[in-house]
Amino acid sequence: MPYLVAIGTMALMAFSVALVLAIVNNLLRVEGEARVAITNDGNELVLPLGQNLMAALKKAGYDLFAQCGGKGTCATCRVKVLEGLPPEQITTAMLGPLSDKLRKEGWILSCQLTLKNDLKIELFKPLVMGWPQVAGAAPKAEEEPKAKLSPTAAKLRAVLPGFDCNACGYPTCEEFAEALASGRAKLDGCYPGGAPVRQRLSQAAQEAGVKA
Repeated sequence: MPYLVAIGTMALMAFSVALVLAIVNNLLRVEGEARVAITNDGNELVLPLGQNLMAALKKAGYDLFAQCGGKGTCATCRVKVLEGLPPEQITTAMLGPLSDKLRKEGWILSCQLTLKNDLKIELFKPLVMGWPQVAGAAPKAEEEPKAKLSPTAAKLRAVLPGFDCNACGYPTCEEFAEALASGRAKLDGCYPGGAPVRQRLSQAAQEAGVKA
């Protein structure tokens, strides 16, 4: 019987110590860290709370394209938040110039989000300029057949960056070029390309006799 009491006491002490350590570890993590799960490659990052999401991702090896430099005026650094961001925490700045369609899908501007809790996110692959240098981190590009363009659209497509980012409102640069050629889109629609692409588009449109 004394042995049973001793064993029971030791087991209770071990359980108590484990419980205290778990509580302390959880408190430390909640106060100083956020876990960010990235669905594209299955990676999970442990990042400091209070840090800008885009900057934190870049330090971890995920280089998101940001045409405006992180000022929240373009839609290129967007990520889709699948879990961890309640609607009441979404600010106007996080949505920026995103279309209603992208907003409803859960996309926000990573440059305008400060880490406050755990997140599960999806990166927009066409505008991720760099991935962590670990095995299997960078998703393989999916080969998709390209649409045959009209001669005018082909000339306009030649000066577009090819990100297929949907920032212009069209899913591919090919479709945007066709919209430009038919006068359904405007030359300043390529936000990622910025001024250099606008200038080249303007010249190409002028040479092709397009009024956009």
